[in-house]
Amino acid sequence: MAALATRQRAVVEPETGSAKPPRARLFESQGPSLEDSILATWSELAAEGSAECPVCGGSMSAPGSCGACGAGLR
Repeated sequence: MAALATRQRAVVEPETGSAKPPRARLFESQGPSLEDSILATWSELAAEGSAECPVCGGSMSAPGSCGACGAGLR
């Protein structure tokens, strides 16, 4: 594993006017959050009666259980 040093950009905070380095993040989001995914699945189940399981990609049916892996939304 290699390390790479980069210069942090300063962020000016409106309330103090001082420059501070940005807060460190563990990772940058690459897509929808877990909450977004679950809410979309829940909405699809309510509207259409079936949806793709957010855990395994199998088929979920309307009370919210997956036939392939057994995951459930209740």
